[in-house]
Amino acid sequence: MMNESGMGFAEILAGLLALAGSLFFLVSAIGLLRLPDFFCRLHAPTKAATLGVMLLGLSAVVGSLAKDDLLWLEELAILAFLFLTIPVSSQVLARAARRRGVGQTAKTRGEDPAARRPSR
Repeated sequence: MMNESGMGFAEILAGLLALAGSLFFLVSAIGLLRLPDFFCRLHAPTKAATLGVMLLGLSAVVGSLAKDDLLWLEELAILAFLFLTIPVSSQVLARAARRRGVGQTAKTRGEDPAARRPSR
């Protein structure tokens, strides 16, 4: 279904999803640069980039569906893989950092970094 400008609803939706995903990547990059310690810097890209990847992937799926090709199945498989691996990899990085004794800064709210020592 085309509107007056020649673009269909699917193309407009794909563009909006891509724009939203790009904004989440921007927020992720800003968080990575501005947050004080390793754990906060790990948290920002994990959360925001996961959502950004999902939105960009959904944009690609919608675009493929608009073209009536079967590429959207592969894109969904990629999205499922990324949705599972990004949070798991950040959890592994956080555990490794905790075991190596990477500390939190005093600016980080939550538990006192000096109160808990990493177990080896």
